[in-house]
Amino acid sequence: MMMRTAAGWLTPVKASGMASYLVAAAACGFTATRSAGLRVPRLASVLCALDLVLFVDITFDLRWRLYAFYKRGAISHRWYNERAEPQVVALISIAVALLVTATWLCRRFAPVRGAPLAICGALLSIGCWLTELISLHAVDAVLYRHIGPLMLVCYLWILASAMTALGIWKAGSESLRKLYAIRLH
Repeated sequence: MMMRTAAGWLTPVKASGMASYLVAAAACGFTATRSAGLRVPRLASVLCALDLVLFVDITFDLRWRLYAFYKRGAISHRWYNERAEPQVVALISIAVALLVTATWLCRRFAPVRGAPLAICGALLSIGCWLTELISLHAVDAVLYRHIGPLMLVCYLWILASAMTALGIWKAGSESLRKLYAIRLH
């Protein structure tokens, strides 16, 4: 087994993903503990858990270990060379499912200012994770293209985390504002 140094393990790509999801998880956790009512704290708790899972995933390369497991199985069953069509079908199915889910959840949480943004950020994170796991070569060529010091996928992680953090912060602030407005009257 080869030992890796901290400098070899903590690349700019990994550091950007870890930082993004940790900041989003902290924003969601903070909002979950300080918000009024039930809807916002519950949503913030779910989003906090998701962002913590994604933080751990990036930290320990869990998506790549899962991908390697499925790849070994496909090679042993001689399916690996016929994977392109099922990968395309899976990506299209995931995109449709995420769009339907986003539409439904955004309508459900429309009265909670900021919640739709947070939900869309979380769904973008899930979509990125699943897309990386499926690992269609044509998509990987785009996602893993370097733009400056980072890959395109890093900027998607940052965008998704920022959407989640800003959306849930706004939802939490709105719930507190409403609570204090009710108490003052």
